[in-house]
Amino acid sequence: MKAERLHWDFWSEELAIGHAAIDDDHKRILAGIERLAKAFQLGDGDAALSDGLALIVDYSRHHFEREERMLAAAGYAHLEHHRARHQSFCDYVAHASKADGGIDHGALLSYLVDWWVGHIASEDKLYRPALKGKEEAIAAAFGPHERGAA
Repeated sequence: MKAERLHWDFWSEELAIGHAAIDDDHKRILAGIERLAKAFQLGDGDAALSDGLALIVDYSRHHFEREERMLAAAGYAHLEHHRARHQSFCDYVAHASKADGGIDHGALLSYLVDWWVGHIASEDKLYRPALKGKEEAIAAAFGPHERGAA
């Protein structure tokens, strides 16, 4: 019997922040979560699931650094709160990944989807107005390969 395939539209333009590099990060992270979900559904081994999770976590950390740099350049008033939310994600995933009884992949997968979609759709949307008119400062904070329209 074949495992049912996940049908999840991991990206919607409603999630777009309006900065190409950040939106691309979000798409990559959500696509990684989708691949992890498919691997889980297909019963891939713990090693494959752990490797997939490690890639998502590593890319998330890179994204958080980039996003926080952008928000600092834009003078975002709530940067410290936003940074704390990023840290809470990292702390939770680190704790869940080191569970003594093994990783509950289903619970962790649910957390990843809920956290990322919720974070982008609500918390990241809050900083959109702070980016307006700060394009030059934001561009200066990014390297040439990271730039995107704000």
